[in-house]
Amino acid sequence: MQVSSELFSAHVERSGGVARLRLSGRFDSAAVPELEWLIDEMHSLDIVMDLGEVTFMNGAAWLAVMDVEHRARDRGKRVRLVNTPESIRRIFELTATEHLLSESVDA
Repeated sequence: MQVSSELFSAHVERSGGVARLRLSGRFDSAAVPELEWLIDEMHSLDIVMDLGEVTFMNGAAWLAVMDVEHRARDRGKRVRLVNTPESIRRIFELTATEHLLSESVDA
């Protein structure tokens, strides 16, 4: 499954109870509705968000990730962020939410 716009795209692969969500481009408030639509489709799976190709992320996107994490946790599922660029890692470190960051998919 994939959604995309001129500035943002997301692709989902499902395997073994895990949805791997690869995001690329500008992850901002314009991209949040696309992310929410995809997440609604993955309600029964653990989620791995690969941010390796994200070029920008703002506060609205961070809030969306936190909403995804809270909804997943309420269902007994996990959200992990992998391949997170340093500039985006810093957002999670500054907001004390670095517990979501993983070095690898298996972490």
